[in-house]
Amino acid sequence: MIENATRVTVIDDLTVSADLAREPTAPLETDSADVQAMMALEAGALADAIARLSLLPRRSWILIASSIERLIETVGEETAERLLAVADQAELAQRPRPHLDW
Repeated sequence: MIENATRVTVIDDLTVSADLAREPTAPLETDSADVQAMMALEAGALADAIARLSLLPRRSWILIASSIERLIETVGEETAERLLAVADQAELAQRPRPHLDW
């Protein structure tokens, strides 16, 4: 639920699910059907929340996405176009990836 009382909404790693699906760091096993269904439900809920946020008047928000292409993939083309039409954009340095010794 998005409340109108919040002055600025920050959503970090908006595209993390799309990023992980496109850039696996190791061979991945296929998730069970139940896990896949839950992930799809969560992704749909996130896209819906972002679409609603983009329609609220007099709102400030900060969305952090890895690229415009992944933003479109995550929230849909219509919502991404609406966001990009009014957004100030900044390109940030890529976050360092943690080094894992497994």
